[in-house]
Amino acid sequence: MKTVLFVPGFMEDLTSRNYQKTIQAIEQKGYKVKFVPIKWQRTTINDWEKELNKEYLKYNPQNIILAGFSYGSMTAFVSATKINPSELWLFSLSPYFSEDMSKMKKLWLKYIGKHRNIAFSKLDFNKLALKIKCKTLIFIGEAEMKKYPLMTNRTNIAHNKIKNSQVIIVPNCKHDVTDEKYITSIKENI
Repeated sequence: MKTVLFVPGFMEDLTSRNYQKTIQAIEQKGYKVKFVPIKWQRTTINDWEKELNKEYLKYNPQNIILAGFSYGSMTAFVSATKINPSELWLFSLSPYFSEDMSKMKKLWLKYIGKHRNIAFSKLDFNKLALKIKCKTLIFIGEAEMKKYPLMTNRTNIAHNKIKNSQVIIVPNCKHDVTDEKYITSIKENI
C-alpha cells in the first residue's frame, strides 16, 4: 500500500480546514495518508522541506506519494526535486517561485515576510521542474483560476515543464482542497 505524505496550506494544521474529509477520500481509494504538520512560524520553505523530508525518510521511496495544498504543494514540489517519490500530487500550487515574485501584489509580499520572500526568490521553477521524474497530478479550482491569474499561469507552466504531468481543473471550485467538488475530483483522478 502506498503512503501519501500530505502537507497543508500556509499557517494551517489538521484542524484549520476539514482536512479529515480530504484524507478520508484519499484513503477510500486505497492509500494510507500521513498528515505532515509544518512549523510555519518564523520559518521558510527551506525549513518546511526539511520537515517533509524528515518524514519521507521513514518510508520506502517506491511507496511514497508527496502531496500538498497551496504552500504545502510548493513544499512537496521542492522536495520531489531532491528525492524521488513514486508520484507527486499538487493541489492548488502557489505561484511563489523566482519567476513569479515580481508579479506579486506588494501586500501579499509584506504578509509572507522578508525571509520567505528571499527564500522563494531563490526557487527557479524552470530548473527545478526538470528534476521531477515521477508522475505528477496538478489540481486547480476553476474559480481560483479566475481569481488568481498567477496560479493559472504557474499551473500551465508546471504542466508544460514537468514531464508526465496532468492538469485537473476542478469545476466551480475555489482555493479549498476540502471543498466537496475538490474531493470528488481527487477521487476521480488519483
